[in-house]
Amino acid sequence: MNTREPEALVPAAVDTLPINFAILDDDGTILHTNRAWQEFGKANDIELRPDTIGTNYLEITRQAETEAARTAAAGLSEILTGDRELFEFEYPCHSPDERRWFLMRAAPFTDGDQDYVAVAHFDITERHEYQRRLEESNERLQQFASVASHDLQEPLRMVTSYLQLLEQRYGDELDEDAAEFIDYAVDGAERMSAMIDGLLEYSRVETRGNPFDSVDLEAVLDDVLLDLEWRIADADAELTREPLPTVIGDASQLRQVFQNLLDNAIEYSGEQAPRVTISAARDGDEWIISVTDEGIGIDPTDEDRVFEVFERLHSHEEHEGTGIGLALCRRIVERHGGDIWIDADSDGTAISFTLPAAQSRAE
Repeated sequence: MNTREPEALVPAAVDTLPINFAILDDDGTILHTNRAWQEFGKANDIELRPDTIGTNYLEITRQAETEAARTAAAGLSEILTGDRELFEFEYPCHSPDERRWFLMRAAPFTDGDQDYVAVAHFDITERHEYQRRLEESNERLQQFASVASHDLQEPLRMVTSYLQLLEQRYGDELDEDAAEFIDYAVDGAERMSAMIDGLLEYSRVETRGNPFDSVDLEAVLDDVLLDLEWRIADADAELTREPLPTVIGDASQLRQVFQNLLDNAIEYSGEQAPRVTISAARDGDEWIISVTDEGIGIDPTDEDRVFEVFERLHSHEEHEGTGIGLALCRRIVERHGGDIWIDADSDGTAISFTLPAAQSRAE
């Protein structure tokens, strides 16, 4: 056991931190605990009590009967043997009166020629409860979207079918206004159907996404351009593509991002033929992917609003769309841990987003 005075290792400020903190020697023996550790131990009568100084923390956790304690013991053992540099573990610490959650974090450090381990327990109850409520909210959103898709699509199809049947059977007897009214009604039902499908897709980004893997964005873009081949030709669009990287992500969802951004760039090109550039730039551990056009641009005051669900800057008569495309892009990019933003000026619009870089096998 190390004989150096533990107080020399711990700044006075550590003792005032609202974090349960302890220092162990390289065998797992507790050398020092701060005030929060001691007060928590007294209040809960558990292994964090102050009289454990001089005892082996690894043995304390091993003797506990809970699964959480056994997991903590296994992780701490790997830290002490040098098999890992950081151990993090979330666990419950419930009492009859309240339910609380903690994050245990252990990491080795060296002072002079002596090895030590710092152990901290963070109270993450508030964060855990927020995450739980968020997951419940997302689950309710998905349930609502699924019900809406199933229960609303059928009557919409019925409305559309009967309107079209009315036009077919009595078209010769309808005047010009009546025919126009039927067209408006059919168009509205079809747009509503597209919005419902978009809402369902938006709600399933987190729950129906594929596991992350290496994704060749060159191949993703090839597939998207093949799908948009007719639209590109019809708009006489000119696309310039720079080399794209391999990233970590969900190929299917990233394909949706490219398709939405390119479709928007073509749709909002103005009176001139669309001119679109797809580029990429490395920024640390991320890639910044940009889709830039020379179209009508976006007012700077609207650059955040366009990423909201059902937000449209133009009427349906001016430009088609459901108002979900960019919102879906943002949700997908955020699932990948990235950001998405707009740089707009009088010469067009650049929509950029970040994705985690795929490290080489050597790295």
